[in-house]
Amino acid sequence: MMEHIANSIREAQLVLVGVGEEFEAKRLLKSNEDYQRIIEKVQEDWIVPYVQKVMLEQIGTEVKAAYKQLSDCLNNKNYYVISLCQDGWIRSSGIDPNRISEPCGTYEALQCSEGCNHELYVVPEELLAQIKKFVAGEIPETDLKQPVCPRCGKPLVFNQVEAEHYVEEGYLAKWQKYKLWLQGTVNKKLCVLELGVGMKYPSVIRWPFEKIVFFNQKAELFRVHSKLYQMTEEIKEKGYGICSSPVDFLKELSNRF
Repeated sequence: MMEHIANSIREAQLVLVGVGEEFEAKRLLKSNEDYQRIIEKVQEDWIVPYVQKVMLEQIGTEVKAAYKQLSDCLNNKNYYVISLCQDGWIRSSGIDPNRISEPCGTYEALQCSEGCNHELYVVPEELLAQIKKFVAGEIPETDLKQPVCPRCGKPLVFNQVEAEHYVEEGYLAKWQKYKLWLQGTVNKKLCVLELGVGMKYPSVIRWPFEKIVFFNQKAELFRVHSKLYQMTEEIKEKGYGICSSPVDFLKELSNRF
């Protein structure tokens, strides 16, 4: 099967990749003792995502290596990647950032928590430096000051889908580029890879990818997931479910390139 998948990528005119929840870095923090110890003593909820951002820079070697392996598999191909992950690791993997859309947001920008405007704001470096000191136990939580919206004075939050008033402008430009790219896949030999995509946001990757493969007679779908790898009846002739950790899968697949 691995050789078949590798050949499908090599022979494809275009490659579409979906990266899902099984790659999400925040999952790794649940088993990180240092993170859990720090979070237990945090009094203000707004501090938690900043601690996540800082600590995510220190972990995840295996997942980051898997992204590099994906990059190697896509080398010299015409591809586009849709990622549900918010950690931003995929953008430092060798994959072209201009060919990545992250519709669930990232830790790279802030927005008004009340959505009073659609502006995105830079995460203050001074605050991140203080968060690092807090994580290291060098300063108390009371030294930390939450950034506020320059227009309405309400708190700023990370530009992520969990925000009550999510500002979609953070990803829309890349999403429009993706939609244009998709138009070029019609009647083309297309290889579709789903990596760790479950049912958290099925309308973003899982269901649209099935529809793309259903209508494109020259498309193949390879769905890799530790549990939800099953294919629908409509595309079972052109789809392959692989029961595997996507990290392990990419490690083995990259050996074919």
